[in-house]
Amino acid sequence: MAKYLRVVKGILTQFDEWYAEHVPREENITVDALSQFSSSEIENTPRSIYLQVLKTPTIHVINLIAPVGVISCWIDPIKTHLETGWLPDDAQEARKLSVSALRYSLIEGLLYKRSFVILYLKCLRPLKVEEALKEAHEGIYGKHLGGRALAHKITRLGFYQPTMLADAKAYMKKCDRFQRHDPIVR
Repeated sequence: MAKYLRVVKGILTQFDEWYAEHVPREENITVDALSQFSSSEIENTPRSIYLQVLKTPTIHVINLIAPVGVISCWIDPIKTHLETGWLPDDAQEARKLSVSALRYSLIEGLLYKRSFVILYLKCLRPLKVEEALKEAHEGIYGKHLGGRALAHKITRLGFYQPTMLADAKAYMKKCDRFQRHDPIVR
């Protein structure tokens, strides 16, 4: 029922004004009969009542099984909030999440950050950051960048990670360490 309530609340935001009225069970005999009927055994149903059994939910259910190999990260709470309206129980954390989620958009199931540099920056999971840094540093995009320049290059390519600058600097230190210890071939 909580999922249906979230769907209804999402629909209600599309209206300029609305109101809800609580009607006690004793004043609404039809709804009371339906609620009792829905919790009764199907075999005990009189034949004069038309019954349709739904095999699947009538609302979109988010996949509750996490994909294999995906580690939970900063993207997940924002994405869940944008998809379902979920907020943490802690009021301060809920406010922080709802404010930060305003800077993001979901496009075809992928999280993007709105930016001034490029309209949307694709948010990268931590495991993909190393791959993007390696490709920008050593791959088709050029070589010999510093940590800050590498982080800016990744951003210009359309990718986002909150810790991109620190990740780029760490990557450059690792690259420099390997390059210094490589034997010189003559």
